[in-house]
Amino acid sequence: MEANALTFPNIERVLKEYAESAGDVFRSYMAALGKDASGALSQSARAELRASGKRFEVVMHLEDYWKYVESGRRPGKFPPPDKIREWIEIKPVLPRPMKNGKLPTLEQLTYLIGRKIAIKGIQPTPILESTVAKLNEQFLDQLYAAIREDIGYIFKYTIHSAF
Repeated sequence: MEANALTFPNIERVLKEYAESAGDVFRSYMAALGKDASGALSQSARAELRASGKRFEVVMHLEDYWKYVESGRRPGKFPPPDKIREWIEIKPVLPRPMKNGKLPTLEQLTYLIGRKIAIKGIQPTPILESTVAKLNEQFLDQLYAAIREDIGYIFKYTIHSAF
């Protein structure tokens, strides 16, 4: 067996299982935390294994706004009003009466929520980080065993047979 023809079938098998589980684990955390108003973020969650020669990567595909859920948002600028309005309509948000006793209109509620985000930011919810931690806990022993098997095979049938 030539050096460039090395394969790692056991490692690849475990990492494929890891990738197949990633979307489900992510979605379960989203549901448990109630962090997916429209369902778009959890529906977008899918992972794939990219294998190129001796390099393996598990890549998670998510909607672009995942980083705001994961890392939160620092105080500062107002968020886009159209996104806040969309979130209010999807969630739905039940407004409380203002000081004058009247319920705020959709535009007023959009402004009030946007102002609060601009002043206080949004707390992070590290769902992807939790997903990776759970998957690592679940698959690390299997991955170590797969590495031992693949390296053992390579040693036995390539390096050992050369002597």
